Amino acid sequence: MEKDILTLLSADGFVREFWARSKNYKKLIDAYEDLEKDYESFFGQRRYSDYNSFRTCRDRKIKHKGNNVTQ
Repeated sequence: MEKDILTLLSADGFVREFWARSKNYKKLIDAYEDLEKDYESFFGQRRYSDYNSFRTCRDRKIKHKGNNVTQ
């Protein structure tokens, strides 16, 4: 379990865990809030200020990775 928690420290790890949890929720925001709750319990603060902030960073990362593939 400790290794799983440490993966949340990286943006990629956080996003991967978000997608894994999203399968258990009808709304993505609920999966995000569940993940933030766990993150906050371990690290004492939220990783992102809110869902929109997370979504912006997530989408930017996806777009950036997509650009690298075509180069």
